[in-house]
Amino acid sequence: MNILRSGLMGLMLLAVPLAGQAGGSLQQPGNEVLLPIHKSRSLMLDRPASRVSVANPAIADVLVLQDKELYLVGKSLGHTNLMVWDLNDQLMDVMDIEVSHDLQGLKERLYRFLPSEPIQVHTSQGQLVVSGEVSDLDKLNSAYELARGYVVAAEGGVARSEVLNMMSVGGGQQVMLEVTVAEVARDTARNWDSAFALSEPSGNWSFDLLRDSVPALAINGTNTLVGSFASADTVFNVALDLAKTRGLARVLAEPRITAISGQSAEFLSGGEFPVPVPNEDGIAVEFKEFGVGLKFTPVVLNSGKINLNLNVAVSEPSIANTTEIPIFGNITALNKRSASTTVELGDGQTIGIAGLLSEDVRESVSQLPFAGDIPVLGNLFTSRDYIKGETELVIMVTPRLVRPFDRQHVTLPTDGFIEPTDMEFYLLGKMSERSREQQDSSANMAQQTPANTGTNPAVSGEGGMEQTYGQSL
Repeated sequence: MNILRSGLMGLMLLAVPLAGQAGGSLQQPGNEVLLPIHKSRSLMLDRPASRVSVANPAIADVLVLQDKELYLVGKSLGHTNLMVWDLNDQLMDVMDIEVSHDLQGLKERLYRFLPSEPIQVHTSQGQLVVSGEVSDLDKLNSAYELARGYVVAAEGGVARSEVLNMMSVGGGQQVMLEVTVAEVARDTARNWDSAFALSEPSGNWSFDLLRDSVPALAINGTNTLVGSFASADTVFNVALDLAKTRGLARVLAEPRITAISGQSAEFLSGGEFPVPVPNEDGIAVEFKEFGVGLKFTPVVLNSGKINLNLNVAVSEPSIANTTEIPIFGNITALNKRSASTTVELGDGQTIGIAGLLSEDVRESVSQLPFAGDIPVLGNLFTSRDYIKGETELVIMVTPRLVRPFDRQHVTLPTDGFIEPTDMEFYLLGKMSERSREQQDSSANMAQQTPANTGTNPAVSGEGGMEQTYGQSL
C-alpha cells in the first residue's frame, strides 16, 4: 500500500512541470509573436481561454474578442510576454511578444524606390538594422534616410530607437588620384638708399646733421658709392647704394595615391617641426606637418562617374618669415598652398580645382624734409624702395580607375643604379649613375606607351594600372 501511495505521489510531481509547460518552453521555435508598432493582429488559440495577462502593458495590449481569438496591439518598441489560461484556470500558453518597427512596410518602400539594391532590414532590441551591399553612396544614403523615417515614427516609446547602418558600397573599384600643383613666383626689387653726415663747428659749438649711418651703408650696401667733402671747418660725408634684384621661384608637386571606392586615403611627403605651446603644466611641444600632403575619399557612382572629396596642401618652412618670441625662441613660419573641395569626374578626366593669379606692388620713400624735394640733388637726402611680386598657381586633379599590375615588368626610379668604387670616387670623381641598359629600357617603355590612352604596356592579362609608373631619371 505504501508502495502504491509513493508511486501516485511521484506521478503527481511529474505532472506539475508538464502542466507548467503546456504552452511550450520559452526557447521553443515558433513561440514568439512579431508585432509591428502601432499596428494590430489577431491570434487564434487551440481551445477557449478564460483570461489573459500581459507582463508590460506599455509595450503591447491584448483584448479577448472571442473565447478562441485574441486581439493584440503594439504600443511601443520592446519585448514582453503573454500568458493565457483555459476554462479550467490552467495555464495553456506562454508567448513572447516583440514589438518592432514596421519591417514589412520598410521592405516594400525599399523595393519600390531601390529595386536593384539587395538591402535587408532587421530589428534588434529597438534598433533598426539595415544591411547589404549597395552600388554607390547615393543609394546608401537614400536607404538610410528611408530607414530613419521609420525610426522617427516609432519614437516616443519606452525604448530608444536608432538606425544601425551595416550597409557597404560594393564594386571594389580602386581609384588612383593624380594631383598637379604648379606655381611660379616672380619678384623685382629696386632700392635707392642714401646716408650722409654733415659736421659744422661754430665757435664753441658744433653742429652735426646725420641721416642713417654712412659707415654702415658702406659696409652692408650692395652697390655703394661713398664720397666726402672737407674744408677748414666743414666735413660732409655721403654714401649712396643702388640695387636692383630679380627673383624666380618654381614649385611643382605631383603626388599620387590609390584607394578603394568609399574609403579614405592620406599621403604626406615631408616632415614635422616642433612648435612650443604653453599649457597648464608649462610648455608643451606640438609638431606641425609640412611638405606635400593629400587626403581624399573616392566614390565610384553607378553612372561611372567618380565623386572626389579631397584636400591638397603643399607647404615648406619659410626662414624669411621666422619670428622670434621671448622664452620660446625662433618660431618657423610656413608657406602653404592648399585647396579642399568636392568634385565629380569621369575616369581619366582632369579639372582645375584651384587657381591664383596675384600681383602686388609696394613702394616706400624716406627723405629729409625740404631737402629731399630738391630736384636731382634731393636724391642725396632720400631713400626709396620698390618691390613688385607676381604669383601664378594652379591645382589640377585627375582620377583613374586602376587595377594591380605585374611588378616584374615595371621599372622603378631606383632600379639600375651603380655605386662607384673607392678608386672611381676618389680619383675620377664619379658618383652613382644609372646603367645604360636600364635607361634604354625605360626610354623604350615610354615610347611604346601611347599618350593619354590610359594603358600600360607593362601590364599583362587582367592586371594593370593606367599610364606609366614612376619617373624616368
